[in-house]
Amino acid sequence: MSSTTSLLSSFVVSDNLIQYSSGLIPISYTELNLKQTLLGGQSFRWNEQSPNEFIGVLKSYIIYLQHENENLHYTFYTNKSRSIDSNENDRQNETSRIIHNYFQLSIKLHDLFQQWCKSDVRFQNGLIPTGIRVLDQDPLENLISFICSSNNNVQRITKMVKQLCIEYGKEIGTINGIVYHQFPTIDELDKSNLETRLRELNFGYRARYIQQAIKYLKYTINDITFFDRLKSLSVKEARTELLKIMGVGRKVADCVLLMSLGKQDVVPVDTHIHSIAVTHYGQSKKLQLNTTNYNAISTFFEQLWQPFAGWAQAAAFSNELRSITTYKSIIQSTSLKRSISSYETHSQCKLVKREKKTFIN
Repeated sequence: MSSTTSLLSSFVVSDNLIQYSSGLIPISYTELNLKQTLLGGQSFRWNEQSPNEFIGVLKSYIIYLQHENENLHYTFYTNKSRSIDSNENDRQNETSRIIHNYFQLSIKLHDLFQQWCKSDVRFQNGLIPTGIRVLDQDPLENLISFICSSNNNVQRITKMVKQLCIEYGKEIGTINGIVYHQFPTIDELDKSNLETRLRELNFGYRARYIQQAIKYLKYTINDITFFDRLKSLSVKEARTELLKIMGVGRKVADCVLLMSLGKQDVVPVDTHIHSIAVTHYGQSKKLQLNTTNYNAISTFFEQLWQPFAGWAQAAAFSNELRSITTYKSIIQSTSLKRSISSYETHSQCKLVKREKKTFIN
């Protein structure tokens, strides 16, 4: 093992890793709240190393991020076995582009907030924070992660996604004693015993959904451009295609549309957004989400928060959780669920009895 000194932390890096590239991108705190963006229930691949320092995985890279003095510092590590033909300048351009694309930095939150303030008094009065960005994620990883999220909590989803990567993904390397893996490909997940193994790893009924989703994508769709094609379709058309996948209901489909397919005006609705709609916007109160009130709430916010309504939802959602996520002990002990209502599962399983705990979605 070798030691590498970062901006604030001393990293112990495995000998099979090399530092691929590093750099910084100037960005204000109002344009990026790094913690709430990375740990806000969008992605489940990031670990907080120390305050405002994070390590996660994108593609074949382990990435260190720190936001300090309104500069986003990043360092990419990759496995030594990887063939690297590019020069340092090309690597810097590549990694800068990956960060820009992942955080969608071409989208200016300040401009969006100006628009939202005109239509929503809660934005106007500063009741909803800025800096929360929608991550542009790999669609397969996003899809499988949110299938895992059904009636689940963030800690357990994170653990399940990590187990999936350990079991089937390629190992990249080790930093500070933590081994990082790539997210597995469709081919790597196409195993006859996938469901059985995932059940052994405590995925429960989600194991079947994951196996069926992989089979559907590989043998029924059989098109590596499937997700790219969805990007060119209308929201309704793309959603219809996603809903054909076993275990994918409206909420999971909308998360994929927003976070992977560039459908920026899609508003996923969970128990928190439902509560916000009822408490602050006079929407009809229902005991639980169903198809009818999901559509009504989603449509209401998509019209209210134009443009980029999905981004406004991310900010409103994060604000709803802020008082909870401030307390680490509550995060660790409370079930924070990316809840999926019973209609999400296409009547394919019995709805797990909802615990009386705080939901996250």
